[in-house]
Amino acid sequence: MKTIRLLIVAGAALTAVSCVTPKNFNYFQDLTDGQEISLPANREIKLQPGDKISVMVTSKDPLMSNIFNKGFSTSTDGEKVDANKFHVSYTVDNNGNVEIPALGKVAVNGKTRMEAAQDIQNKLREDLLKDATVTIEYLDLRYTVIGEVEKPGTFLINKDVFTLPEALSEAGGISVYGKRDSVMVIRETPTGKKAYVVNMNSGRDVMTSEVFYVKQNDIINVKSNNAKARQSLANGNETRSISFWTSIVSLAATLSMLIFK
Repeated sequence: MKTIRLLIVAGAALTAVSCVTPKNFNYFQDLTDGQEISLPANREIKLQPGDKISVMVTSKDPLMSNIFNKGFSTSTDGEKVDANKFHVSYTVDNNGNVEIPALGKVAVNGKTRMEAAQDIQNKLREDLLKDATVTIEYLDLRYTVIGEVEKPGTFLINKDVFTLPEALSEAGGISVYGKRDSVMVIRETPTGKKAYVVNMNSGRDVMTSEVFYVKQNDIINVKSNNAKARQSLANGNETRSISFWTSIVSLAATLSMLIFK
């Protein structure tokens, strides 16, 4: 009878060990229904040296519009036509300027897409084209996701406001082997690169982080968890993990107490 009882206890202990759910698996564990969090103010992408953009100028006079448009032509009825089937880009130079034909250099560094378009439009209306309308689009703004995600790679940013959860989703999400509590974002700053660590298990930590809004050239690194580290062992022997041996010692102690009671 004692042997049966010991087997039952041992089986239950092993089941408990094998069925433990990692506490750091789910996102945003600290959020509750109706909870409000103040988001960072620096939301929109801001242009910086090296960025590539298209600048499209339209007006009632298509011939005048064509002077300013690179890679586009305009039909006689004012409808935009992409004659070359591609965009010829403007690149923001090292001083933060773009050079517009017949207009010269315009400072766009640190400005949003809409702010830069408004500045160029104002200059055109003041000097050259009174009814000018300017549209700016991003052409090659990118971020990179590496580490334990389903689809690591480099991705395009195609909108003004883009968040870290969205960026990870584009990469297929964090795999079962990724550490959700210490996702690293490396960002370019005026003085160099700066690393930020974000706990994706905490909604508050994610949404109040300086890197909640992804910027161009960000590198997102998802580190490997202990399960992946064990798999990387040469023999793949899980019994070498600390957690496994801790469970075995605990089970042995329980059995000893029952046997020698």
